Amino acid sequence: MSEEPRELQKSILRAAREGFAVKGFYGTSMEFITRGAGVSKGAVYWYYPGKWEIYKAVLSEEAEKIKRIVIPPGLHLTLADALDFFLVRGEGLIDILAEDRLCRLLFIHLQLEAMRGREEMAEFVASLHESITEDVIPLLERIFPENILSCRGLTHKNLMNMFISILYGIILNIDLTITRDEAKKNWRFFIQNVIGGITGEA
Repeated sequence: MSEEPRELQKSILRAAREGFAVKGFYGTSMEFITRGAGVSKGAVYWYYPGKWEIYKAVLSEEAEKIKRIVIPPGLHLTLADALDFFLVRGEGLIDILAEDRLCRLLFIHLQLEAMRGREEMAEFVASLHESITEDVIPLLERIFPENILSCRGLTHKNLMNMFISILYGIILNIDLTITRDEAKKNWRFFIQNVIGGITGEA
């Protein structure tokens, strides 16, 4: 793809990202996206069949960005690395998302629509979760031998869901009920007690 079409797509996704974050999927019109991107509707439809495909592209890009932060390509970890790794990655993610309000709003809107019973949103949440699972579970399996978790009544999937739930709750409340520093403190407490307890470094 030449530079010009790539930049055009970026403009479309950038405008859509702002709309979906601030107004949600159903409150964002194609007119808002085209106006924000400075393109015609025909140009948008050349790349995307409709608003739903744009929405999925925006959210998928956000999810991939987060995964690259947490699990960079070529990452190799051992049990001895686990505590520091999860501390550093979690705090880094808190910093990034604390500064990126739009990213947080995108996922909040998605979760809310799924909770409201919007079937397509619930399916999309499930597909994003499956994508995360495919990347995270193999990493956890390499770090934590199954016997270390099973003797505590845990599976690798339990551990992954625990990480996601705790981190999501912390990030959701930044600047609402907790400061960024308090968010990091909460994350450190969680990791030191859970991972530290598993690795014997608590």
